Amino acid sequence: MKLQVRPFVTAAVILLALQFSANAQDISNLTPNSWSSGTPMPTSRQGAATGYINGKIYVVSGVTNTALTNVNEVYNVAKNTWSTAAPIPTARFVAASAVVNNILYVIGGNNGGGVLSVVEAYNPATNTWSTKASMPTARDSVVAAVVNGSIFVVGGYSPNGNRLTTVEKYIPTTNVWKEEAPLAVGKSLPGIGAIGTTIIAPGGYTDSGLVTGDNEGYSVTHNSWATLPKMPTARQSVCSAAISQNLYVASGTKGVPIRTLQSYNATTKKWVTLSPITHAVVIPGSATTGGRLYCFGGSNNGSIFQGQVYNYVQIYQP
Repeated sequence: MKLQVRPFVTAAVILLALQFSANAQDISNLTPNSWSSGTPMPTSRQGAATGYINGKIYVVSGVTNTALTNVNEVYNVAKNTWSTAAPIPTARFVAASAVVNNILYVIGGNNGGGVLSVVEAYNPATNTWSTKASMPTARDSVVAAVVNGSIFVVGGYSPNGNRLTTVEKYIPTTNVWKEEAPLAVGKSLPGIGAIGTTIIAPGGYTDSGLVTGDNEGYSVTHNSWATLPKMPTARQSVCSAAISQNLYVASGTKGVPIRTLQSYNATTKKWVTLSPITHAVVIPGSATTGGRLYCFGGSNNGSIFQGQVYNYVQIYQP
């Protein structure tokens, strides 16, 4: 089925504040190892791109219950409110996203007609989008992490139907791409996070047709991957982020949506199971700020136009 881009609001209302209070709670002082609910997103969706810049989390594009959307909605972390910013030119879902020098980069993904290599960058200072050098390998269901000002785009799903071991580095200052050492296990939609100069990528979906607990760590310094202790609960399409020395991996699916939250400590190299997420979600958007994990939207099965898509904002306090 060809996806139709959801019409966006006219320029006259860009950056108009939208207040949503239903199902929200006070998030100013949260109990450790607990989940809370932020003000729901104005647009329910799954597979959105996300990024934190100067007190705000940008949640871009994705798929609603009925259509692909190019909406760019902005969550004010301190105020727990939403506003609307300039829509992304190329609507897409399951793209990689990352922030470098207060610019949000949205990389690859799928526009409903095929797998993309398109890279677009959002500057909140001017509320504008620009096009950057295309990713060498078109892919969707892909993730990214930032180390030393470069964006490392890991794994994904190719136009020919393969889960990829591909790792490519984008250098924003020069607008140049470079191929890096590949994963040992090709997979799509793993967790991702950078701790120091190591990128950790647990879980995902492999060409075998199964979810995996495979966990690999990439040394940016040595351009090499090493096998790490497996994630106890194999899954894909998770909410994940690195906070201090821990990579948190929440929810996702292992055939059915699960609520499991587990963290991997880069120092001890051990996994710990923590308080489960309130609502199990598949392909949520992920972000972190203030030592908290934020999970935006998602769905009940990850299928397009065949399930229920959510507008949840779920916040974990370690």
